[in-house]
Amino acid sequence: MKITEEYAKQLCHQIQSTKPVIHCITNTITINDCANVLLACGASPTMAHHPAEVAEITSAASALVCNLGATENYDAMVNACKAAGEVKHPVVIDPVGISGSTFRRNFINELIEINKPACIRGNYSEIRALMENRNTIAGVDAADKKIDISDMKSYAASHGIILAASGPTDIITDGNDIIYCNNGDGMMTRITGSGCMLSALIGAFLSVDSSVYSVAACCCMYGAAGEIASGMTRESGGGTMTFHDKFIDVISLIETQKIDVKCDCTM
Repeated sequence: MKITEEYAKQLCHQIQSTKPVIHCITNTITINDCANVLLACGASPTMAHHPAEVAEITSAASALVCNLGATENYDAMVNACKAAGEVKHPVVIDPVGISGSTFRRNFINELIEINKPACIRGNYSEIRALMENRNTIAGVDAADKKIDISDMKSYAASHGIILAASGPTDIITDGNDIIYCNNGDGMMTRITGSGCMLSALIGAFLSVDSSVYSVAACCCMYGAAGEIASGMTRESGGGTMTFHDKFIDVISLIETQKIDVKCDCTM
């Protein structure tokens, strides 16, 4: 299947029409941005974190997004993942920091055992650490500039999940198709939470279309919004916070924007 502007906008329209509730358990640094980007896309965010309520809230939501940067909320993620499994809602895991933390890497493996996620999205270093089950770097930023595609395909196929590796080229696979997304702009790496926001949006996209193509369309749309916002920022003479605000503005108006989808798909 070819990822097109029409397909990406169709999914955005479905989100705006159905207003799916996306339950995010994410780190304190990015809670506000994740909520705002979901609202901009037309979804309805809920950011409940207490272990006593997350199962009930997840059961009423359309998707669950767990960000491993919220280390203090791991008990809540366990409860929420169990509830999502019972109602068969898609789960997205953002493996923040597993490339430098055995604690976080052990926990993601625990979550995968509890309830197989629909998608795991991280940067190249995080996805490599997941596949190789070892530390690859220190910190949370990506050091890897490339990733083994065959390893990604094998891991996705053997676990029955969608893997999305964000980097110079976003690479998405379900173990069958491999999709390369070349949308994006360097300014996206200069604001906190650009990856966290993408993971939240993937939850919204999967709530209306559970395919690997939906994840790829989300990555393309998100990257294209970054390109448009970067151009607007340069024209205005603004800096990173100008870009931050214009980026969310563009996503809120995405159906009226011209999206240059830069995407290739192979088997």
